[in-house]
Amino acid sequence: MTAERSGGVARRRRSNELSSSVAAVTDSGVCKDSYPVGTSDDSSFSDSSTDEKPSFSQTPTSLQPIAQSLLPWLGLSVWPCMLALPLLLNTQQFHYSTIFPRGWWTHKGELWLNKSLEEGGIWEYGSQVYGKSLRHPLGLTLGISAVAVGHFFLLIYFRLHQQQYLGKTTAIQSRGAVKYVYWDALKNHLAQPGGFLLLGLYLAITWVFDLLPHAYYSFSGGIQYKQVVMCLICQDFVQFLMHKLEHVAHPKMYRISHKPHHKFTNPKLFDAFDGSVPDTAIMILIPLFITAHLVRDCNVWTYMAFGSSYANWLTLIHSEVSFPWEGLFRKFGLGTSADHHVHHKFFKYNFGHLFMWFDMLTGTYRNPSAVWGKEFNVGV
Repeated sequence: MTAERSGGVARRRRSNELSSSVAAVTDSGVCKDSYPVGTSDDSSFSDSSTDEKPSFSQTPTSLQPIAQSLLPWLGLSVWPCMLALPLLLNTQQFHYSTIFPRGWWTHKGELWLNKSLEEGGIWEYGSQVYGKSLRHPLGLTLGISAVAVGHFFLLIYFRLHQQQYLGKTTAIQSRGAVKYVYWDALKNHLAQPGGFLLLGLYLAITWVFDLLPHAYYSFSGGIQYKQVVMCLICQDFVQFLMHKLEHVAHPKMYRISHKPHHKFTNPKLFDAFDGSVPDTAIMILIPLFITAHLVRDCNVWTYMAFGSSYANWLTLIHSEVSFPWEGLFRKFGLGTSADHHVHHKFFKYNFGHLFMWFDMLTGTYRNPSAVWGKEFNVGV
């Protein structure tokens, strides 16, 4: 009897101790369910602790440093996304020939099945102008759409990058990135008359009125990557010359054309096309026309890939924060946002945009590292 009473007292004592422990844990704000399986706190509730695998809560801890180091590099996917539309329309499932009528994309006898029924690439609703038929706007529409699709992916990536969802970002200039309301700046960016609107007008006129080389209207084949690179280099070289001309030809020319863009001494991404109509005409449209007639063997897909890559890269180099690929780009002389910030900050360096090669050859290149810890943040 005495033994039973002693056992009962011992059980009640253990029960009270357990209740006190639970109360203490509850008061501390820690839930029992948050403990990993197999810990000492869980041993009294489970009989098997010999063959247990690491709990889920332990796994992210071990992978977190790797994930954090790789996450910023997801931004590299924005580059192939610039070519999304021409790549998609050359796949078997979404091939352009199964989507659009043949008369919209065949041209000048190329791939005609019946000459009397097909007017390859000639706009059947258009009349002749100066003895030439108007070109069907399919290629034009797809080209503008390719730039828009690439820009859509760029804006998504930039928003994630800017808000540091993909890792910590660094402002280019030491005074910090300029503050602005995102959606207001985006609307201003898209509505610039000297930006996408003027560029679209140029593309419409040169395409519909048959002002481009013959090959540019051909839908045969896919993207010609060699020609894309050649177009980018040629465009940037002519743009480099026109850019320098605007700076040094005459003060009045600079004041009318390029000075409005240089009000941004600490630019942001959405300032890329914020300038003036003369500036866009001199520094973008004239180089585009010259490039088209120097690199004459591009097909429509190549022209689309070049246009999207060029417009979106030109936008990226105006970013107020650096990108993870910029150190690698600089080793090859490819243009970065820090390189272009040097131009906006000091005016007389880095006249190139996509490539710094021409500045290096003419002695006008200045590496951003020269002003690290001064005007620019270290590492950009």
